[in-house]
Amino acid sequence: MSAIHAFLVQYGLIVVYLGVIIEGESVVVAAGFLAHQHVLNPYSVFLAAFAGSVTGDQLLFFVGRYFAGSRFVQRQTKRPLFIRVLDQIQRNQVAFILAFRFIYGMRTISPIAIGIARVNPVLYAGLNLASAAAWAAIMTTIGYLFGQTVERFAGRLHQDHKLIIAGLLLIGLLVAIGLARSWHAHRQARAASDAEAP
Repeated sequence: MSAIHAFLVQYGLIVVYLGVIIEGESVVVAAGFLAHQHVLNPYSVFLAAFAGSVTGDQLLFFVGRYFAGSRFVQRQTKRPLFIRVLDQIQRNQVAFILAFRFIYGMRTISPIAIGIARVNPVLYAGLNLASAAAWAAIMTTIGYLFGQTVERFAGRLHQDHKLIIAGLLLIGLLVAIGLARSWHAHRQARAASDAEAP
């Protein structure tokens, strides 16, 4: 067993759990690929992604609910998107809580806004569990199918070579996500500037 393989087998699920809290989708997709390569167990990947998603969004909910005056929360409330998120919560709490983690750009701000909106913690926890389970299953499956695609094109390459290919593709995905986020933030800043202009 190579050093790369051994590291992923030993620490991969911890990386998935923490990675989901910090980053999100791309980590689970990469882990789903590794599950297809028999480096990680797909059910364990799902559970780690599910646990990370629940933990991260539950923490942000409590931060919004109980630490609304903190500098971090105040920064979020000044984002142009925040008012729209609050409006969606007031229109349909249940649908929004189930859907927000699937909508680009909503992952951090939404649980904070839900906490500030004083949504019932028990209701949020239940819906958070249901939505996180669906999200983790979908993202793990996407990664697994991605693994099948790489297998089709890479054929019988050595395991480490496949991991390198996956790593390069993942880096490309992360760069694309970073550029998309930067463009999205620039658009929001411009919209806020236009709204403030006389």
